[in-house]
Amino acid sequence: MNKTVKYMILLLLIFTFITMPLTVPLFKSSTEYSMFNTDWDGTSKFARLAYRGGRTVVPILGPFDTVNVSELNGVLLIIGPNMTFTGEEINQIKLFLERGNTLLIADDFGTGNEILRGLNLPAGISRYPLRDFFYEGDDRLIVSVRIEDPLLARNVTKVVTNDPSAIIVARSGETYASKVAMVNFHRRMFPLLTEMRYGKGRVIILSDPDILINQLYGENEPFLRNLIEYLGGGTFYFDEAHHPDFNMYTAGTVTVTRLLPRAQAIKLMLIVAALILLRETGVFGILGGFVWRHVSRFLRRNESVEELALTLARERGWDEREVMEMLERMGG
Repeated sequence: MNKTVKYMILLLLIFTFITMPLTVPLFKSSTEYSMFNTDWDGTSKFARLAYRGGRTVVPILGPFDTVNVSELNGVLLIIGPNMTFTGEEINQIKLFLERGNTLLIADDFGTGNEILRGLNLPAGISRYPLRDFFYEGDDRLIVSVRIEDPLLARNVTKVVTNDPSAIIVARSGETYASKVAMVNFHRRMFPLLTEMRYGKGRVIILSDPDILINQLYGENEPFLRNLIEYLGGGTFYFDEAHHPDFNMYTAGTVTVTRLLPRAQAIKLMLIVAALILLRETGVFGILGGFVWRHVSRFLRRNESVEELALTLARERGWDEREVMEMLERMGG
């Protein structure tokens, strides 16, 4: 085959590899609080924020005892659960926490209290909504401006909720409603987020999962960034198994077309052309021989005096026998 044709084929293969479309799996769901839900009530933006923050994002689609949650490492996020947790699942959570991992329960009127009771923690999420004089536009969009933890409070002026509940029984919290907030006609400063230790691990309770949804992402993004850092862990496991109507209405792929910018294409062509020119002019061979001659000096074994003398005699045309006799007399 003509060399020109070969080089043209090589260039074509290089450009094809660089600009070849990339196929990416795509999943969507309409389930409330699902990480696959890109609508207003999903948590896809929060999951994407965690991914961009360096976390590995993994969905849990089956019961905890089937998935063996106890053997995982990272942060387990249970957001807006509305299905019963079995005793075996709660035992899996216990083992997960005892090994030093973190659990986030973001719930208001769902089944999150089943986990708190199963762990025997002195905290609960009220069955009644929280009401406050500090809200934004709608009296259900209550605003929290008191954040005790300095990491969670960094660059945050407010946290907007959507018809939240409150944490009761807990002695302290990290984020609060105002002092005039009220739950079931009881008025005091109720925590919206608190942390408790369990074994070597942590349990973080958030009394409004809507803080994490796409609709409030624009308002709460600074707080969500801090929350991701506060949770720590290298992997975020999103619980999808305890959403009763979980569905995947789209499961397919999306093709991403990659274009090579003109400037980079020119640089690539020049580099390849230079390499081809060097090869055809024999420069690679000359350089290889030059390098080998210098390297081979270090690779030669040590030669004896007799071998060196015989080599010199052959090069100069001397009589090898006379040279050897001379060496013997000198040695004698």
